[in-house]
Amino acid sequence: MSERTNERRAGVKRPWTDRWRRIAGGREAPRGAGVVLQAVLVFLSLIYGIPAMLLLWLRAARRVRLPVPVISVGNLVVGGTGKTPFVIYLARRLAREGRRVAVVSRGYGRRSRGIVVVSRGERPVVRWEEAGDEPYLVALLTKGVIVVVAERRADGVRYAVDHLGADAILLDDAFQHVQLRRDLDIVVADAEFPVGNGHLLPGGILREHPLGIGRADLIVATRADGPAGARRVSRTIGALAPAAAVIETRMKPVELWDVGSGKTVKASELREGRILAVSSIANPEFFETMLEELGFDVAVRSSFPDHHRYGARDLARLEDAIEASGAAAVVTTEKDAVRLAEWCPSVPLVALGIELEVTRGEDSLARALERTIMGDKAHGA
Repeated sequence: MSERTNERRAGVKRPWTDRWRRIAGGREAPRGAGVVLQAVLVFLSLIYGIPAMLLLWLRAARRVRLPVPVISVGNLVVGGTGKTPFVIYLARRLAREGRRVAVVSRGYGRRSRGIVVVSRGERPVVRWEEAGDEPYLVALLTKGVIVVVAERRADGVRYAVDHLGADAILLDDAFQHVQLRRDLDIVVADAEFPVGNGHLLPGGILREHPLGIGRADLIVATRADGPAGARRVSRTIGALAPAAAVIETRMKPVELWDVGSGKTVKASELREGRILAVSSIANPEFFETMLEELGFDVAVRSSFPDHHRYGARDLARLEDAIEASGAAAVVTTEKDAVRLAEWCPSVPLVALGIELEVTRGEDSLARALERTIMGDKAHGA
């Protein structure tokens, strides 16, 4: 019997959520009763698709122009594309070029309302519960970058410009938020499964019909470690947006750090014993595979739904898994480290830091950013 089966029986896994995610994401074909369920969900997808398209059309009819350059980063699917690492990469790049950049998002999953300033450019000034885990992580991993969350992105942008001096805006997760005019529209796509199983929610993971990619100026293929992944993106959604350049990127591990102290941890120390891998992200397999490629002995894989809020029962089960497996450390993602920061397990809690690296198409990205920033003169005219 596999360790993964044991985890599910212990309640650490979320079997139905995990199964839907794999089927909808195109990683697994439905079997047995799952075929019937998939057929029902695909039928519901047709019902979802019509009002979704109408809503996008109505929103686009009332676009608001802002007084500074606006770059939107989003995706066609829900979660798991590597969008947050790209937002961090782009925010750092713009900050290095002298821009007073603000990352603005809705702050998915936050326990707050209205406009919340997560960071003025130095470090987070609120708790992650008020910001949402991803905006908090962006604030934690960037310097000189403003981070603001607001239900109405236009309100957040205006606050960042008028009160915090922002002169460039990064709209996070905003491809479908067409009310705001943008000077550069970037779509991030997983090179392995660009459109999941090809169906709209809830039968698949598409937020809108793939034809929507035609609005994109650039397509960023993440996890494109080989030529096959980039070709897959170009032949699917790329073919629907022939004018959009495809930028190839990969995720690379950069450091391990202790969640409690923030100090760097040597990989050799973790290779001396077995580890427990804990994550609540849309694509846990990528994280777990990266740990194995780094040479770690992964004793147990414990994955939860994306953006999961860890409760006392979850942590107790993880402690049981530590004891049962003899794990010498718990390794998690940086996004999970935000939500697990107050947990003090019986073994070290370590986060794996990753960064996005552009491997092909740097010239196309540089030209697009230059045109966008140079367009700032037109805003000020």
